[in-house]
Amino acid sequence: MNKHLLLEDRVHGNSMFPFRSYMVDYLDGQVIFNMHWHPELEFIYVEEGTINLQIGTKQFIVTAGNGCFIPSEQLHGAYPSGDTPFKLHAVVFHIDLLRSFGYDLIEKNYLTTIRNIFHPILLTVNEDHEILQLLASIIKAYSMSETGFELKIKGYLFLLFSEILKKQAWNHDQEVTQKDLTKTALLKKVLQYIDQNYQQKLTVLDLASQIQMSEGHFSRFFKSFVRMTPMEYINTIRIEKACALLETSDRKMLDIAMDVGFQNQSYFIRLFKRQKGCTPREWRGS
Repeated sequence: MNKHLLLEDRVHGNSMFPFRSYMVDYLDGQVIFNMHWHPELEFIYVEEGTINLQIGTKQFIVTAGNGCFIPSEQLHGAYPSGDTPFKLHAVVFHIDLLRSFGYDLIEKNYLTTIRNIFHPILLTVNEDHEILQLLASIIKAYSMSETGFELKIKGYLFLLFSEILKKQAWNHDQEVTQKDLTKTALLKKVLQYIDQNYQQKLTVLDLASQIQMSEGHFSRFFKSFVRMTPMEYINTIRIEKACALLETSDRKMLDIAMDVGFQNQSYFIRLFKRQKGCTPREWRGS
């Protein structure tokens, strides 16, 4: 996968065809991709190896040949399973892709139900073989992009969700509790605060105060979701922002370091190399 193609990009496809499929087979620092969310629906399909998925308050181990459905607006991140190589595909699309021009039976009976699925669904070869086959067909159609591939993808998605809804008709064992929703909402608030203030000096106390927690309680709460300390996560975000500036400007390293919240250029370069495997200068030239 191209290192510049970040899964966290907010644009998945375009307004005419809001769909995108990503392949990821490398680590971005300590993670496959950081906790994030978006209005689109998402399927994860693991082609090789094993990954750990964090979705809201739930954790899943997903092995080769299996996958997971991630509902709209759900916080989710992916992490390696030890040193095992992996390859996953993320299929991300807006529900508008499945809508008709007017309100019809599909909208009334099915799309509303799909929008109201709030918990993730683990897809296993033993129980969901047909769903996983359809997901693999979607990934293949997108990668080949032959004439009419958009028609194939939309058709496969309708077939896929017909199977998902049959599964949901008898699967009532993963109800989302109010406690889960509250935890997710609190974490979203903190992540938004970091994204809006990463250029400033931030402390654990600053973050904890956003959701009225003690520093100790907040640090444990944050790491249980994100699998990093709050400061490790902040520095990861700062490095990602620096990557964007390195690619789109010719500004000096010190200026970029200061712009993204680092006060020390040497520390910025050392941390950048640790996370990205190269220096900022090498990243800019690649």
